[in-house]
Amino acid sequence: MSGRLAQLSLRGLRMAAAGLPADQESVARWLYHFGTHPAGPALERDFGMDDEPMAVLGLTRGGPARARIERHFDASTHKGWISFARAGAPALTAPACKLYVSPRPEALASAFPIVADVFAGARIRSFKVGRGLQGLLRPDKIVAYFDDRAHLDETARHLARRLRHCSPQGVPFTEDAGGDGLLSAGVDPPDPGEGASWRAWITRKLAKGLIVTRRIDRVGAALDSIRAAGVDPETWALLPERGTDGWFQSPVPSPQSPATAEAFQ
Repeated sequence: MSGRLAQLSLRGLRMAAAGLPADQESVARWLYHFGTHPAGPALERDFGMDDEPMAVLGLTRGGPARARIERHFDASTHKGWISFARAGAPALTAPACKLYVSPRPEALASAFPIVADVFAGARIRSFKVGRGLQGLLRPDKIVAYFDDRAHLDETARHLARRLRHCSPQGVPFTEDAGGDGLLSAGVDPPDPGEGASWRAWITRKLAKGLIVTRRIDRVGAALDSIRAAGVDPETWALLPERGTDGWFQSPVPSPQSPATAEAFQ
């Protein structure tokens, strides 16, 4: 495997295998959170607690990102997230794909206003940002949603060019979309019972592959199981024979999560 995300994903799998025995849900949960940046006194001091990290993002009143976002998106708060939906364009179908933007925490102050500007200019349907310090330490701290892959790829190219000096954190088990791990992509499963998101679904599959195998090479068994599920373990993209057309048989209603419109109050 080559590339930052491929190596990061393989390292996570090897560490999970070394930690066995453990139950499947615990392993899946560990894999899902793998890649989270450790907290520490310096970050707690610089970011603050609760919703104070909004200042780091430039989302407080008068911040560099806030005015741009307010002109184009409606904000709402969810558990663990601040979400932004394009004003006047309600989503009637679930998004076809998602883009992860993963700067290291110390790069967020300079990176997020650029991300907000690109998202507004690209007229993306919606995006969300991790809420609080823990939300900004996770690898998938910024997630944008798209109706088609071409729009995602075009937006990723703009971001890669404008964030070319940004230090990447990287989201394990996602398909590289530019920036040497800064940008990556995924496709949420249509059946929430399989995992509410791409990463929840894929880490459950990997955990099962690690645990149920009788092979000595547990990592190899997990990679084989994910390939059998329709994902290329070299790139973490859907295999061509499955593709998004096979993954999404028809548009499905967009799930409505409990939210409050208090994000910018």
